[in-house]
Amino acid sequence: MVAQRVRSIRPVIAALLLAVPSGAQPKAPPRSPSSEDLARQADVVLVGTVRELKSEWNASRTQIVTRVTVAVDQYLKGGTAGNSFTLFVPGGEVGTVGEMYSHMPVFRRNEDVVVFAEKDPQNHFRVAGGRAGKLIVKKDPATGSPLVAGRQRLDDFVTSIRNTVEHPQLDR
Repeated sequence: MVAQRVRSIRPVIAALLLAVPSGAQPKAPPRSPSSEDLARQADVVLVGTVRELKSEWNASRTQIVTRVTVAVDQYLKGGTAGNSFTLFVPGGEVGTVGEMYSHMPVFRRNEDVVVFAEKDPQNHFRVAGGRAGKLIVKKDPATGSPLVAGRQRLDDFVTSIRNTVEHPQLDR
C-alpha cells in the first residue's frame, strides 16, 4: 500500500518540477540606495533637528500628510540661508484616523537627522529614496561624537556627501 502511494505521487512531483522554469531564481530584495546615490538624486541634503510635526489631510481629503519642520544645522546640498526647512511625508494621524506607509520614514520631535529631499510636482519637498532618505544622528556613548546611522562619524559623512555633490563625475 505504501509503495502504491509513492508511485501515484511521482507524476505529480514531475509535473511540478516541469512547471518551474529551470533558470528561475528567487528575487533578491531591492537594494537601498547609497547615501551618495541619494545625494545625487536629492535637491536638498541637510543636517538638523526635527522641531515640529503636523499631520493634516491633503487638499482632496484622500490622504494624510505630515509636515515635518527641521531646524537646519547645515545644508550639504541646495537649501537656502534659512534655518528652518519643511518637508511633507505621507502618513500620520488626524483625530482618530491614522495612516502609515511602510516604505516611508517616520520622524520624531527633537530627533537629530540627515535628510535627503526632492521637490514633488506640487513644489513641496519630500523625502528622497523612501526610508533610506532619512538617517538618524546619535551620539557615540563612548566618545560623544555624533554618528550617522550608528556607524559613521558625522564629520566624515558630511565630507563624503559634499565631495559627491561637488565632484559628481569623480564618484561614478
